[in-house]
Amino acid sequence: MSGSSVIDIPRSKPHAPTIRLKRCLLGFWALWLTIVFLTNVLDAGKALAVLGQSWPLASGNWHFLVETTARYGIPAWWNVALFFGAICWEGVGAVLFWLALWAYRRNASQLMIYAAFTASLTLWSAFIVADEIFIAYPVEGTHLRLFTAQLATLLMLELVRDQNKVGP
Repeated sequence: MSGSSVIDIPRSKPHAPTIRLKRCLLGFWALWLTIVFLTNVLDAGKALAVLGQSWPLASGNWHFLVETTARYGIPAWWNVALFFGAICWEGVGAVLFWLALWAYRRNASQLMIYAAFTASLTLWSAFIVADEIFIAYPVEGTHLRLFTAQLATLLMLELVRDQNKVGP
């Protein structure tokens, strides 16, 4: 070929593997926290006799909470407030993770990612403190692992550079 004519064929950029992984992790936490929220709502439905006791899809966390707080003779209304607060906190966290995933797909994500992880990490922190107060050591390890897994995810999202971005 004589001349220096180069044909530039526009191609769609495939998403870098790191971007896909980050989206999958955000999607995982959004889905997982949504399931946690829904199973606790269903458990509240069983506790309020809206659902029958034989309803199979429920967390069992209401009964666990009542047993755990019995050590100090916590009144029933306080248990209701604790459980309702946890459900609301989980719901907010789930919504924030879905919004973070949506925002990440549009490259406007840092604020939403931090909001989602702040909500969720503070939830697990509150549970870990409550586990100590109520001497609920069997579940403290679970809450600590969830805290650590989410913190590791946040660190990965922050420290691993997206491959198709230019610059640091």
